[in-house]
Amino acid sequence: MDAVFDAQYLNMKDAFSREDIHIGVAYTPDDQVDYIYEHGHLLAVDDDETFARLERILPRLRRTDPETRPRSAGLVVLSLSEVGGGNLTVPQALARIDEELGDDNPAFAEGGLPPASPVHIMHISKICPATEPEVPSGYPPAQPWPGPSPAGQGGYPVKIGVSDTGLLDALDPAQYPWLAGVAGDPDPLGPVQPSGLPAIPEYTGHGTFIAGVARCMAPGADVYVNNHFTLSGGEREDVIIHKLEELILNYDPDVVNLSAGTYTRRNWTPLSFFYFHQQHQDLTLVAAAGNDSTHRKFWPAAFPWTVGVGALGTDQQNRAWFSNYGHWVDVYALGEGLVNAYATGEYTYQEPPKRPAKQDFAGMARWDGTSFSAPLVAGLIGAEISRTGESASVAKDAVLATAQDIPGVGLALFPPP
Repeated sequence: MDAVFDAQYLNMKDAFSREDIHIGVAYTPDDQVDYIYEHGHLLAVDDDETFARLERILPRLRRTDPETRPRSAGLVVLSLSEVGGGNLTVPQALARIDEELGDDNPAFAEGGLPPASPVHIMHISKICPATEPEVPSGYPPAQPWPGPSPAGQGGYPVKIGVSDTGLLDALDPAQYPWLAGVAGDPDPLGPVQPSGLPAIPEYTGHGTFIAGVARCMAPGADVYVNNHFTLSGGEREDVIIHKLEELILNYDPDVVNLSAGTYTRRNWTPLSFFYFHQQHQDLTLVAAAGNDSTHRKFWPAAFPWTVGVGALGTDQQNRAWFSNYGHWVDVYALGEGLVNAYATGEYTYQEPPKRPAKQDFAGMARWDGTSFSAPLVAGLIGAEISRTGESASVAKDAVLATAQDIPGVGLALFPPP
């Protein structure tokens, strides 16, 4: 692990452990991080034929109780607790499945899917944004950057759903006029520190910042920020699918922004989002491409049915140093140096080289990451819906058709002047 990943992963692992959920890291043969997964469980399609085939390979495999692990998108989580005396690890179980099935493993066919996968841990992109938040220069700034776009104020209603960390409490409308129309689940601050300011936990304010970026692009949109990533920026993929289905049922968004994702075992298509899409084919999902400066696919951004968004640097002419890239990234947008709404309180840096320095924030931050490129694009799509009244799918195509080609980078979208 590199030092930043190590710090992020250990914080997330501790957060899961406090909920009695245990996660681990699988490595490639050359000792690189492959994927993060939940110990003791597999994910599979919820049908008797698949389960019978897996149980023949892994005797005493069990389906989890739907009362404690709700099932979504036709998938089921399987328990390894009684397989091999409870000593078989997830990587070992999956290797046994691969070995037994051999060429009959559907994943080896073009476009095929594995019969079972790890329960991958989805995480706010990197595990986190490319950098921890910083105090903006010229602090305190009066306005976000990029600022609210008059072109995004149309006459048709539009709703943007944000799957993230929720919305900070008690945001003064006078300080954040661009957040009018934004609501969400609570994103609580920590206890009051000796400085007299509340602690700002890691990732707190991430969803609020994203909502601010989206609504600056689409000032006429209603935005709802869901608190889906409560465990230091991470969550199990089947749980996220369940939460996304609740978001769709309860809010009926035109566009959903997901500034999170996962790398998968053997880079195979994740079962979770594949089957989720089968049930929600009309959903316009905008997803962050990730912040590891790699061409390795980051899911769900890598799906052709999502809008996978990479990051441009502040010059808006070059790819940001941290942004993932590749043919699977659909478009790039500003992802470095954005300024928007954030918490008021005391933040303790968790990652090298700044940890354990403390920084006081007064309600605004400067932040980098594809986490923030994605809502810029989601907001542009929302603005197109608001302007024309067209469906999200038509609006998405119209917005992407305006993207400019940057040599050596790819197609890019820019905030309106």
